[in-house]
Formats: sequence, C-alpha cells, structure tokens
Amino acid sequence: MSHLDKVATTTLLTDNNKDLLARMLETALQQPLVPMEPAAAKQYMEQVATRTALDDGVSIRLFQMVQLSSSESVYVMRVALLSDHRAIGLDIMDAENGQFFIPESCPVCQLAAVTVN
Repeated sequence: MSHLDKVATTTLLTDNNKDLLARMLETALQQPLVPMEPAAAKQYMEQVATRTALDDGVSIRLFQMVQLSSSESVYVMRVALLSDHRAIGLDIMDAENGQFFIPESCPVCQLAAVTVN
C-alpha cells in the first residue's frame, strides 16, 4: 500500500469519519452549485484548497475522491486532507450522469482522531 493510500485509509476513510464526510456532502448540496467541466473543477478546487491551507498556515496532505450517498443520489466528492486533521469538501460529481459541480463555499470538518490498534 502506498503512503498516500495508507494516509487516506487511516484518516478520511475510517468508520469514524464516514458520517462527518456525509454531513459535509449534505452541507455542500444545500448551497448553490455551479456546473463545471471536470478538469476545470479539479484545477479550480485544488487552488481553493491550496489557498485555504496557506491562509491557515497548514499543508495539504492529499486530495482524495470519496464516494458518498445522499438521500437523492450517489456522488463522488474530491476532499482535501489538511495537516491539522481537517477535511475540505471540494468539487462534487453526480455519479449517475458524470456532471461536476463546485459549491458556493467549501464545507470544512474536523476529522475524528486517528486510533491506532
């Protein structure tokens, strides 16, 4: 397993964080969403995450695509994991039609603490 896969598995993808990410998706879906082409959405949202990290004096550990379900559909959300153990929800793809959207403002959540067995 690569280092970044291990980071994603032990942070974003843990059972403790699934509800947090689902709430982050719901927060994003309640805002106005702007349709955007996939490459443009990725570039723009990664710039937003980089600017946020710089403003907060932290670094970005990784970008990860996470499949999440809402009450209406299944979505794939690009998430930035920050070095202070926060996650920022970025662009969203509707898994049914492949359309990418960017939210008016990116939701942020504090992730659950990492537990080591």
